[in-house]
Amino acid sequence: MKIPGPSKLNPTTIFYLNLCVVISLVIVAIYLGIYLRNNRLLVDSVKQQAQSYFDLIVRVRGWNAGYGGIYVEKKGGVETNKYLQEVGVDPDVVAVDGRVFTLRNPALMTKEISNIFSKNDGAKFHITSRQLLNKDNAPDLFELRALKKFEEGEREFSEIENGAAGLRFRYMAPLMVEQPCLKCHQKFNYKVGDIRGGISVSLPFQKIENEIILNRQAIVGLSILTLVLLLGSSFLMLNHMSGKIDVVHRQLREVSITDELTGLRNRRYLMIRFSEELERSRRLGTSLSLLMMDLDHFKSVNDTCGHPFGDLVLKSVARCIADTFREYDIAGRYGGEEFAVVVSGLSHQDVVAMAERVREKIAALNIGDAYACIRVTVSIGVAVFGDSDTHETLLKRADAALYMAKTEGRNRTVLL
Repeated sequence: MKIPGPSKLNPTTIFYLNLCVVISLVIVAIYLGIYLRNNRLLVDSVKQQAQSYFDLIVRVRGWNAGYGGIYVEKKGGVETNKYLQEVGVDPDVVAVDGRVFTLRNPALMTKEISNIFSKNDGAKFHITSRQLLNKDNAPDLFELRALKKFEEGEREFSEIENGAAGLRFRYMAPLMVEQPCLKCHQKFNYKVGDIRGGISVSLPFQKIENEIILNRQAIVGLSILTLVLLLGSSFLMLNHMSGKIDVVHRQLREVSITDELTGLRNRRYLMIRFSEELERSRRLGTSLSLLMMDLDHFKSVNDTCGHPFGDLVLKSVARCIADTFREYDIAGRYGGEEFAVVVSGLSHQDVVAMAERVREKIAALNIGDAYACIRVTVSIGVAVFGDSDTHETLLKRADAALYMAKTEGRNRTVLL
């Protein structure tokens, strides 16, 4: 059993499919670029917010460190910083009026500011280092990665983290050693300008993530809508254009196979179809006949009445031939005043009868214009396909039959 191969697509379909691919790639590239850019802008906006918080904390810490720390009154909830005591600093002082004030160094101030921001907008700050004075400042996994990056020369580090508190944007930049820092950190042998740790900023990211999801949904929807509109309009335009091309193609094909003067098929098409019909008759065992027709004394018509009148005669005879034979018979102008008809499916008696009918109709025509009116006759040679016939032999026999009709007195049909 032969397995059928894949069906061939017509050129218009192939062109449309290629156009669909190109348009789809362009649209996807454009909207993907827009989507990625929008996401980048959203993330960058959060990063800029984190950088602003970091700069704020660094400046406030610098202000604090510049005064050697800030004293606050010990009231409810205000406790002494025990880590200052561990490095030899007495953080508490008593005023003359008996009130007690305690020192708030930059690290503790950072923690307390973080608590305030965390309650208001969810922002959190954390000062950390590999070498700790306060164990509460121990780095988490994100901060450890950031500190390692700083040691490798990076100047900031950020990532989006999905933890127990939900999605958060984490940002961290290094904290440099300044002269006031050495008072508390001298045991670590820091020098001014060294990186002694960093400050991490943690911001809620769920709202931004929701905007990214909405952005993705909008981009997907717009891209699909754009594709549908573009591909749909392209299909309609291409279909309209294809229809016009088909019409033109049919017209061109009709012109290419039609004799311009008579409207019958031209010789080239006639011979192609004659060969095809002959092979079909040989394969199926059906009958096939070839009729060769030539107008009698046509040269004298041209010489007497002129070539325009001769053209009128040819057109009148061609109409008579087309009206007499069946639609599926193949009638054409063989050349000059000679015509040929390929007839299939009829016995030789029926073919001769049909040839006689057309001969009589032509003889009965009154062909004229304002200046002349004449009658013409036609000689017909008929050859019937036999088992041993080829395209050439059948054509030669039809031509020989036509020659016999001429020599026997014209205006007659001869069968060979």
